[in-house]
Amino acid sequence: MVGEKMFVCAGNGEEFEFARSIGVGLVESAITLSKLCMSEQVESLVFVGSAGSYDKEVDLLELFVSTQATQIESSLLVGESYTPLKQEVKSLENVSCETISKILDLNLPQAIVNSSNYICIDSAYALRMKERGILLENMEFFSVLSVARRFNIPALGVFCVSNHCHSKAHKEFAENRLKVLRLLRSISLTAF
Repeated sequence: MVGEKMFVCAGNGEEFEFARSIGVGLVESAITLSKLCMSEQVESLVFVGSAGSYDKEVDLLELFVSTQATQIESSLLVGESYTPLKQEVKSLENVSCETISKILDLNLPQAIVNSSNYICIDSAYALRMKERGILLENMEFFSVLSVARRFNIPALGVFCVSNHCHSKAHKEFAENRLKVLRLLRSISLTAF
């Protein structure tokens, strides 16, 4: 894929024929994507995957696009920790959700996505994230945007809501996983 748009996904049960698997979580995805960016000339990155919603008003299977991610843990929200690290990352300024949505001809709503190696099952935490303007969670997206910025590559994510962030999040994810995969495969991402 020299000089082309690269589609990436987590893998591990969330694969797409048009995307390269980069691994699950913040660390594995950062390492694998960095190796890909060092070995191939990539013009732009599109991450495709599932997401949990912090907002219970968001419909399951709703689609979103994002160029902004955070990496905030629950302990930070209740004043039990701090970090010297940057907590927010955005795609390069030469790409916007509006531009990408038009190119994809999807007119998807925008969302800020939080990433963590842990999946939220606490409704109170979900509400705090929603109050901060953070709508979705996906384990890999913060790493994807961080790597893309390091290699000076515009990037975005396209997400399908698989579950709400509450005590039954995993059960809801498992029930909707195949529907999420079918929906993400059916949209015209490859036109980008």
